[in-house]
Amino acid sequence: MSYLARITQHTPTAVVLLVDQSGSMSEPVSWNGQTVAKAQAVAAAINTLLAELIARSRRDGGFQTYYDIAVIGYSGSEVRSLLPSVGDEWFLTPEELADNPVERRDVQRVRTLPDGRQVATVMRENVWVRPSAEWNTPMVAAFTEAHRLLKRWCARHKGRPCYPPTVIHITDGEATDGGPERVAAAARKLRALSTADGNVLLINLHISGAGSEPVLFPASVDELPEDRYARLLFDISSPMPALYRDEIALLRGGSAAGAETVRGMGYNANMTDLVRMMNIGTATSNLLL
Repeated sequence: MSYLARITQHTPTAVVLLVDQSGSMSEPVSWNGQTVAKAQAVAAAINTLLAELIARSRRDGGFQTYYDIAVIGYSGSEVRSLLPSVGDEWFLTPEELADNPVERRDVQRVRTLPDGRQVATVMRENVWVRPSAEWNTPMVAAFTEAHRLLKRWCARHKGRPCYPPTVIHITDGEATDGGPERVAAAARKLRALSTADGNVLLINLHISGAGSEPVLFPASVDELPEDRYARLLFDISSPMPALYRDEIALLRGGSAAGAETVRGMGYNANMTDLVRMMNIGTATSNLLL
């Protein structure tokens, strides 16, 4: 395990977001002081993350191609790109992403000044991913499609010291296109892909609006409830590299020095947990050149 390669425009990394858009994603959750559908909150969180990846890549005079970015939605019997991609090449560079939002809209943000006064400002917000929630949960097909994309990506960068791709999978329920064995097999196949710097990182984030106690970056299955699906997510999630140790220790409420090897997963996560875990999962700023 390495996960220390520098990220440059000649040796980029890949970020793939896998998004469950099945019917249960219409269930309500709390987000920014409002009650909205899970699908709406997840789409907003993803759009914020995409804007952050673009901002990290912006330099004087243009963009550095630090990231190849794909967002894959799955529901019903379909797996599809949620970005304005062309053909079967679903990756966009930060510059292509910045130039191709599906919508630009003005939103009002309220911030509190040190003296307690609140000031409303209007900001221009880009939207790439719109919410959707319908039908079934073809999770096996989604892992298989992510494998197809990343197999080609790893082949294109074979021999280069590229930081391994990161797959962040956001879901709220079990697969409808296969049992635990098929899900595990598809996830193992995905995680087996690699660059010269290490294997693909798979982070599974199970979200819930039920207010149950979340389990974030567990170090062992003993931290999880007696739930078959929770144990499955633990088994298919990647151990997290030391690069993320400090951020994970802070989230878990422990010290970095005593941080254990943890899995990249969250169970019963709320929307705030989701945002924090996505930020940790893509926290590679100190590797950018």
